Amino acid sequence: MSTAVLAMYPYAALRPAWERLWTAVHAGAPWTPEHLTWTDDVHAAWLDPDCAVTHACGYPVATTLRSVVDVVGAFSLDLPDADRHRYRSVIVARRPGALADFVTPDTVAVANSVDSLTGWISLVHATVGAGGAWPGGCRWTGGHVESLRVVRSGGGDIASIDPLTFAHLARLEPALVDGLHEVGRGPWVPSLPIVVRAGTTAEQVDELRVAFARAVADPATGARSELRYDAFVPLDHEAYAPVAELVA
Repeated sequence: MSTAVLAMYPYAALRPAWERLWTAVHAGAPWTPEHLTWTDDVHAAWLDPDCAVTHACGYPVATTLRSVVDVVGAFSLDLPDADRHRYRSVIVARRPGALADFVTPDTVAVANSVDSLTGWISLVHATVGAGGAWPGGCRWTGGHVESLRVVRSGGGDIASIDPLTFAHLARLEPALVDGLHEVGRGPWVPSLPIVVRAGTTAEQVDELRVAFARAVADPATGARSELRYDAFVPLDHEAYAPVAELVA
């Protein structure tokens, strides 16, 4: 039995909107699973042969997942500092300062994972450049929310956060971001891609693109008012290929 996993922004308050969005998508692409599957391990979904549709991260899609999945597109973000489906991570610290002030051997960077485009790759690129080595310590957390908790508690000094995650948390869990200071931004990158298993037919991919676009445009889904999406942009692997160059 196939699954659909859209759990990169899994906050409980947003799940009803995600379910409404997916109901509309499924209506337009009835070959997809009828309901979403919720999981704490989104990385496993990327490699699951039974996962028909999922949210992925841009860097793995440009590298290790290139032959495993096909790109359908990405959401255009209703954020003041986004450019349609492109955004820059928010780099935060407990104290204000210039980003360069934190590029020291004594600074502990906190990130969700080493292959996270917004969490680690963007931080390294913004501070020491493509291919550069972070000079300080590192602490891996498994998720952006936990990275914020670690920085706020003093377990690290600086973190790079997906801007949509930051916007959602500022509204839903403001205590997680209160007291943190934005000290920089990452490079412009495409937002999280919606992907399907490699080998999905071109007709199905096109149908899914139309279904997502219509679902986002429908005010009843809450895509704009709650999920902060204002359109769906059809994309392919070439849109994510430049991401690999950020670590070259």
